[in-house]
Amino acid sequence: MKKKIDTANEFLKIIADPNRLKILVFLKNKPQCVCKIYPMLKISQKLASHHLSQLRKLDLVKQDRIGNFIHYSINKKVLKKYMHILNSIIKI
Repeated sequence: MKKKIDTANEFLKIIADPNRLKILVFLKNKPQCVCKIYPMLKISQKLASHHLSQLRKLDLVKQDRIGNFIHYSINKKVLKKYMHILNSIIKI
């Protein structure tokens, strides 16, 4: 149980940042490059890239190179894993 709680805590810390949560919401419909993400968030490209790297630490987003651009998308399999862990911990 401790491992599940630690994993859930790590996940919640990453998505607790409003910009990271907005990125996940923005990516839910289709992959996007950082050039589309940072204007939507009204933050610098460098800061958007930082948030994406934090999301990548937990493998919550995937990246694919298309030409000169890297497109980011939600890693649905990993996100479902974290949701399952949360559900198993706080199941009512």
